[in-house]
Amino acid sequence: MLQAFVAEPPCAVCERPATHVELIAPGTRPAHWQRWSPQERDAYNAARQRHDGQHWWLLFSGIEAGNGSGRPVDLAEAQRIANAFAQPYRYAAVTSAGFYDDAGFCGQCDAPYCYHHWNVSSTGYGKCPRGHGKSLDPHCWPDDL
Repeated sequence: MLQAFVAEPPCAVCERPATHVELIAPGTRPAHWQRWSPQERDAYNAARQRHDGQHWWLLFSGIEAGNGSGRPVDLAEAQRIANAFAQPYRYAAVTSAGFYDDAGFCGQCDAPYCYHHWNVSSTGYGKCPRGHGKSLDPHCWPDDL
């Protein structure tokens, strides 16, 4: 049975969260709700109300960008994301979630890295500590630069 969760794969270098992936069940609040500012709460509540509050909800903060107050996901997508972030975190599984930056994972290293260790350029292209590169910004250049 699908359950709400928070996944924060630790950076392979410093162990800070590489990304934040949170799946929120219908009718519930985010895990760190009490830490949110009133403005963040208002934005979240407004977004949920636009979608009737009856859907699963995804919050994502990636290396270069995120989805702000979140977005609704249907049950099939929620299950796919949950399966992708079953521990131990592996690149092959995480990529099935469909995040533009692979949740901070380097495919060649099979390891996640945080923003500080991706060495991201002004174009959104990053290189992991071992020199493997890829686009980390959903609005910038493709991987083959």
